[in-house]
Amino acid sequence: MNLSNTLTCSRILLIPLVVLFLIEGSRDSNQFAAFFFILATFTDWLDGHLARTRNQTTSLGAILDPIADKLLIISALLPLVSLGRVDSWLAGIIIGREFLVTVLRGFAINEGTIMPAQTMGKWKMGLEVVSITMLILNLFPLIAKYLLILAMILAVVSGIEYFRKAVKEIFQ
Repeated sequence: MNLSNTLTCSRILLIPLVVLFLIEGSRDSNQFAAFFFILATFTDWLDGHLARTRNQTTSLGAILDPIADKLLIISALLPLVSLGRVDSWLAGIIIGREFLVTVLRGFAINEGTIMPAQTMGKWKMGLEVVSITMLILNLFPLIAKYLLILAMILAVVSGIEYFRKAVKEIFQ
């Protein structure tokens, strides 16, 4: 358990705070939810940076980091749907993609292959973070929704790329 993996675990521990403050719904609680969401996404950047620069990448980190990312995004999207700030179909596509990619990664690991994040997936995550933060704070909601739609498109395209790559690496 190195510093990078500890940061990943701290991201998972921040998730309930994001959800609790978000579902409370007041302006002040939205600000707290946004703060904890941004803090959690910062730990995502920091743990990856530290793991690479200190040459401390681990199998645990390769598995846990994407799961923590998915949990964070899903845990923010679901309350935003219930608050009427995100359409359920949009959240459903994003969440469905995250579930399928997680299953695919699990299958790949079982076959001895680790599927690292791709550039398009990182752009998707970046757009999700920006749009979800804007939606939590209720800033420019229309722009935020369009950014989330763009993130959803990248999610679908990058998900297809993951499947194509997995089929090529695992079944050949």
